Amino acid sequence: MKVISPSYQVQASKTMESIAGALEALDELDFEIDYDGKALEIYLSDGQQYLINFHGVTNQLWLSSPFSGAHHFDYKEENWQSTRMDINLKMLLKTEFKDQLGYRVDF
Repeated sequence: MKVISPSYQVQASKTMESIAGALEALDELDFEIDYDGKALEIYLSDGQQYLINFHGVTNQLWLSSPFSGAHHFDYKEENWQSTRMDINLKMLLKTEFKDQLGYRVDF
């Protein structure tokens, strides 16, 4: 059984706090944010939602996006890199928020 890495937990927490903070800083939000320290949920006004959470067994961050589906991210070279695409978590979210929702977010 794989052990949850303390450094993974620290980096995952920093990343999710950074994402939540950047989204909460946007003016005139058209969505709600719920972050409990382990999972970040973003509820869009049309009922769709994002979910970003720790997956300790794999030491990954997992994303469920209403636009691009499910993604897993490994921490590499100071970024959470997708296991299936050449993109990191923050860049994927930044692109989706701009293209799909019209928000410019700087994580």
